[in-house]
Amino acid sequence: YDMTFYTAGFYSNDVDWLAYEYWSEYADVPNQNPTNFVNVTYDSWRDQLLYGTTYEEVYEAAAEMQKILHYNVPRLVVYVNTYLQAYRTNQFTGHIEDLDNYIAGPWTMRKIHKLDGTFGGVVQVAISEAVNSFNFFKTQWSISANYYLFSEFWPSLYKYDPHITPWPDLADEMLIETHSDNTAVPDGHVRFTINIIQNATWSDGVPLTAQDVAFSYNYALQSEMYGNPAGSDLDQLVGVYSPSTYQVVFEFNSESFWHFSDFAFDCIIPEHIFNDDDGIGYEGWYTWNPIFNESHPFVTCGPFIFSDFENNDYYEIMRNPLFHYGVFPSSGTINVTTSTTTTTSSTTTVQQITNPVLNWSLIFSSILGSGSAIVILYCTVVIVRKRKTTIENSSSNIFMIIKITI
Repeated sequence: YDMTFYTAGFYSNDVDWLAYEYWSEYADVPNQNPTNFVNVTYDSWRDQLLYGTTYEEVYEAAAEMQKILHYNVPRLVVYVNTYLQAYRTNQFTGHIEDLDNYIAGPWTMRKIHKLDGTFGGVVQVAISEAVNSFNFFKTQWSISANYYLFSEFWPSLYKYDPHITPWPDLADEMLIETHSDNTAVPDGHVRFTINIIQNATWSDGVPLTAQDVAFSYNYALQSEMYGNPAGSDLDQLVGVYSPSTYQVVFEFNSESFWHFSDFAFDCIIPEHIFNDDDGIGYEGWYTWNPIFNESHPFVTCGPFIFSDFENNDYYEIMRNPLFHYGVFPSSGTINVTTSTTTTTSSTTTVQQITNPVLNWSLIFSSILGSGSAIVILYCTVVIVRKRKTTIENSSSNIFMIIKITI
């Protein structure tokens, strides 16, 4: 062909794709280098892009490669999509413009609060699919219902911030080493040593430790023989272990900065729930069916916990009082009013709230940057999916209500 028109999407800030989409050796390989671009100078930066172990090395290579592309223009960008999402500002503030998840993403759910600063309120989030499983190993996260729910339950070492750059979740400090930095690291390998925070707690009250982190990756690898796809990006991981309660070590059999993305954003699971002795086990990764099967455990560690659901009607998630970056209302007795979407009645209950002791001095420093990772969580949130019949002229859409209760 002389010219073709197609679209491209970007879901992270990783640019390792530059090493493949315009690589000269792929010029005649179908679907690999669609522009058939050939440039020796461009190719000369490829190894540094792929195998550099520092941000500076990778940045330099990516910048030089993009300069060459801008000069030669093998592909012309003719337009960029604009996505719009309407939201109300007459009751709430704190909405976060998220490049990946838009206004209704997890950062808004943590930061949103009433204009007067008090707790409480109701926000609506529109989704288009129902949740078919709460087993994140076998569910498509691209489905909005699953993503908006699951991202509130599961921790990881890092999350993507609203600008799609890594932001610490469980991670506290990270050290990257090769053989030239530390002779204990085998030649040609790269080692990531990460200290994690010390106040993370599973929703059943069990402390989250580095042993859980190491177990999560070993579980993905061990259950891969039973069909679990979770370990598909860990093929170069040769070791992961926890030398102490709050430290975990990853070692890969090649030197590359990009190995960070192979593990940093994966979900961490509780060892005491998933272990292969008296837990779900490696073979049970697929049959684990929490929520829909009440006998299956659902122990999480996110800003929200699952509360209730009615199949084909609604789902509820509520603020996790054990969340490691939580903010809580003052101690004392408060009134809680809950309104339903199917009746005009309401109920009022009284509950006691006691503030837990939290460490608010957690400052994260890492190779990727530094800064406070405290995320303000003002509200209790309930996500409810309204009946399809209540949506005028839109039988294919479903509304979810995020109820923020005092």
